[in-house]
Amino acid sequence: MKKLLAVILVSGLVFSFAGCKKKEEKPQLPPGHPSMESGMPTGTGMPAAMPKIDRAVTVSKEVSTKWSAVKLAVEDKVAKTKKEYTIAVGSELAVPSTKVKVKVLAFLPDFKMGDKEITSLSDKSNNPAVQVVVTEPGKEDWKGWLFSLNPSIHPFSHEKLAITLVGGVSK
Repeated sequence: MKKLLAVILVSGLVFSFAGCKKKEEKPQLPPGHPSMESGMPTGTGMPAAMPKIDRAVTVSKEVSTKWSAVKLAVEDKVAKTKKEYTIAVGSELAVPSTKVKVKVLAFLPDFKMGDKEITSLSDKSNNPAVQVVVTEPGKEDWKGWLFSLNPSIHPFSHEKLAITLVGGVSK
Protein backbone atom coordinates (compact mmCIF):
# COMPACT_ATOMS: atom_id res chain seq x y z
CA MET A 1 0.00 0.00 0.00
CA LYS A 2 2.84 2.36 0.88
CA LYS A 3 4.59 1.57 -2.42
CA LEU A 4 1.40 2.29 -4.37
CA LEU A 5 0.92 5.60 -2.57
CA ALA A 6 4.57 6.53 -3.20
CA VAL A 7 4.26 5.69 -6.92
CA ILE A 8 1.09 7.80 -7.24
CA LEU A 9 2.73 10.72 -5.44
CA VAL A 10 5.89 10.56 -7.55
CA SER A 11 3.83 10.24 -10.75
CA GLY A 12 1.75 13.29 -9.75
CA LEU A 13 4.87 15.35 -9.12
CA VAL A 14 6.47 14.30 -12.42
CA PHE A 15 3.37 15.24 -14.41
CA SER A 16 2.97 18.58 -12.57
CA PHE A 17 6.58 19.57 -13.27
CA ALA A 18 6.27 18.45 -16.88
CA GLY A 19 3.15 20.60 -17.22
CA CYS A 20 5.03 23.67 -15.97
CA LYS A 21 7.60 23.34 -18.76
CA LYS A 22 4.95 23.76 -21.44
CA LYS A 23 5.53 26.97 -23.39
CA GLU A 24 2.80 29.55 -23.31
CA GLU A 25 1.33 30.18 -26.73
CA LYS A 26 1.27 33.80 -27.87
CA PRO A 27 -1.96 35.13 -29.35
CA GLN A 28 -1.94 35.58 -33.12
CA LEU A 29 -1.91 39.24 -34.23
CA PRO A 30 -3.48 40.43 -37.46
CA PRO A 31 -1.12 40.92 -40.43
CA GLY A 32 0.70 44.26 -40.23
CA HIS A 33 0.02 44.68 -36.49
CA PRO A 34 3.14 45.84 -34.59
CA SER A 35 4.69 43.41 -32.13
CA MET A 36 3.52 43.64 -28.52
CA GLU A 37 6.87 42.30 -27.21
CA SER A 38 8.19 45.65 -26.01
CA GLY A 39 4.96 47.46 -25.19
CA MET A 40 3.86 50.46 -27.25
CA PRO A 41 5.78 50.96 -30.49
CA THR A 42 7.85 54.12 -30.58
CA GLY A 43 6.98 56.97 -32.88
CA THR A 44 3.26 56.24 -32.94
CA GLY A 45 0.23 57.01 -30.83
CA MET A 46 -0.64 60.27 -29.11
CA PRO A 47 1.90 63.09 -28.98
CA ALA A 48 3.30 64.01 -25.57
CA ALA A 49 1.21 67.20 -25.53
CA MET A 50 -1.65 68.15 -27.80
CA PRO A 51 -0.84 71.23 -29.86
CA LYS A 52 -2.94 74.23 -28.96
CA ILE A 53 -5.36 75.19 -31.70
CA ASP A 54 -6.55 78.78 -31.87
CA ARG A 55 -10.23 78.81 -32.68
CA ALA A 56 -12.27 81.91 -33.41
CA VAL A 57 -14.89 82.70 -30.77
CA THR A 58 -18.19 83.63 -32.42
CA VAL A 59 -20.98 85.17 -30.36
CA SER A 60 -24.25 85.43 -32.26
CA LYS A 61 -26.45 88.51 -32.15
CA GLU A 62 -29.17 86.49 -30.34
CA VAL A 63 -26.72 85.58 -27.57
CA SER A 64 -25.21 89.05 -27.19
CA THR A 65 -28.69 90.59 -27.16
CA LYS A 66 -29.97 88.26 -24.44
CA TRP A 67 -26.91 87.95 -22.14
CA SER A 68 -25.09 90.99 -20.77
CA ALA A 69 -23.00 89.71 -17.87
CA VAL A 70 -21.84 86.69 -15.90
CA LYS A 71 -21.78 85.74 -12.24
CA LEU A 72 -18.43 84.44 -11.04
CA ALA A 73 -17.75 82.90 -7.63
CA VAL A 74 -14.36 83.78 -6.19
CA GLU A 75 -13.20 81.58 -3.35
CA ASP A 76 -10.39 82.66 -1.04
CA LYS A 77 -8.75 79.33 -0.20
CA VAL A 78 -6.77 80.81 2.70
CA ALA A 79 -9.63 82.64 4.46
CA LYS A 80 -12.10 79.94 3.35
CA THR A 81 -14.60 82.51 2.08
CA LYS A 82 -16.55 82.68 -1.17
CA LYS A 83 -18.21 85.67 -2.80
CA GLU A 84 -20.15 86.11 -6.03
CA TYR A 85 -19.51 88.98 -8.43
CA THR A 86 -21.50 90.12 -11.46
CA ILE A 87 -19.22 91.25 -14.29
CA ALA A 88 -20.40 92.66 -17.61
CA VAL A 89 -19.07 90.94 -20.73
CA GLY A 90 -16.02 92.94 -21.83
CA SER A 91 -15.42 94.29 -18.31
CA GLU A 92 -12.84 93.49 -15.66
CA LEU A 93 -13.05 92.64 -11.96
CA ALA A 94 -10.26 93.57 -9.57
CA VAL A 95 -10.55 90.85 -6.92
CA PRO A 96 -10.62 92.60 -3.51
CA SER A 97 -7.61 92.15 -1.20
CA THR A 98 -5.51 90.72 -4.08
CA LYS A 99 -3.68 91.96 -7.15
CA VAL A 100 -5.66 89.55 -9.34
CA LYS A 101 -7.82 90.89 -12.16
CA VAL A 102 -10.39 88.88 -14.12
CA LYS A 103 -11.51 90.12 -17.53
CA VAL A 104 -14.62 88.57 -19.11
CA LEU A 105 -14.01 88.14 -22.84
CA ALA A 106 -17.08 86.16 -23.94
CA PHE A 107 -20.10 84.31 -22.59
CA LEU A 108 -21.65 81.38 -24.43
CA PRO A 109 -24.84 79.98 -22.86
CA ASP A 110 -24.74 76.79 -24.97
CA PHE A 111 -20.99 76.22 -25.50
CA LYS A 112 -19.96 74.28 -28.62
CA MET A 113 -16.39 73.79 -29.86
CA GLY A 114 -15.87 72.93 -33.50
CA ASP A 115 -12.74 72.39 -35.58
CA LYS A 116 -12.27 76.07 -36.36
CA GLU A 117 -14.61 78.01 -34.07
CA ILE A 118 -16.16 78.14 -30.63
CA THR A 119 -19.75 79.31 -30.50
CA SER A 120 -23.11 78.85 -28.81
CA LEU A 121 -25.64 76.41 -30.26
CA SER A 122 -28.51 78.53 -28.91
CA ASP A 123 -29.30 81.41 -26.57
CA LYS A 124 -30.55 78.91 -23.94
CA SER A 125 -28.42 78.18 -20.86
CA ASN A 126 -27.75 74.52 -21.74
CA ASN A 127 -23.94 74.47 -21.36
CA PRO A 128 -22.85 77.86 -19.98
CA ALA A 129 -19.21 78.84 -20.41
CA VAL A 130 -17.25 82.04 -20.00
CA GLN A 131 -13.90 82.93 -21.53
CA VAL A 132 -11.74 84.92 -19.13
CA VAL A 133 -8.22 86.26 -18.77
CA VAL A 134 -6.82 86.24 -15.25
CA THR A 135 -3.84 88.50 -14.62
CA GLU A 136 -1.60 88.95 -11.62
CA PRO A 137 1.65 90.95 -11.52
CA GLY A 138 4.70 88.72 -11.86
CA LYS A 139 2.72 85.72 -13.11
CA GLU A 140 1.80 84.45 -16.54
CA ASP A 141 -1.71 85.41 -17.68
CA TRP A 142 -4.26 82.60 -17.65
CA LYS A 143 -6.70 82.62 -20.57
CA GLY A 144 -9.31 79.92 -20.62
CA TRP A 145 -12.90 78.78 -20.35
CA LEU A 146 -14.85 78.22 -17.15
CA PHE A 147 -17.87 75.90 -17.31
CA SER A 148 -20.69 76.16 -14.79
CA LEU A 149 -21.96 72.59 -15.32
CA ASN A 150 -18.45 71.09 -15.29
CA PRO A 151 -16.21 73.33 -13.17
CA SER A 152 -13.46 70.69 -13.02
CA ILE A 153 -12.84 70.89 -16.79
CA HIS A 154 -9.78 73.10 -17.32
CA PRO A 155 -10.20 75.01 -14.03
CA PHE A 156 -8.26 78.13 -13.13
CA SER A 157 -5.41 76.97 -10.89
CA HIS A 158 -4.08 79.32 -8.21
CA GLU A 159 -2.58 78.77 -4.76
CA LYS A 160 -4.92 81.24 -3.00
CA LEU A 161 -7.99 81.64 -5.26
CA ALA A 162 -10.55 79.53 -7.06
CA ILE A 163 -12.75 81.13 -9.71
CA THR A 164 -15.85 79.40 -11.04
CA LEU A 165 -18.75 80.35 -13.30
CA VAL A 166 -22.09 80.52 -11.51
CA GLY A 167 -24.00 81.44 -14.68
CA GLY A 168 -25.00 84.08 -17.14
CA VAL A 169 -26.99 87.23 -16.40
CA SER A 170 -29.66 88.08 -18.94
CA LYS A 171 -30.58 91.63 -19.86
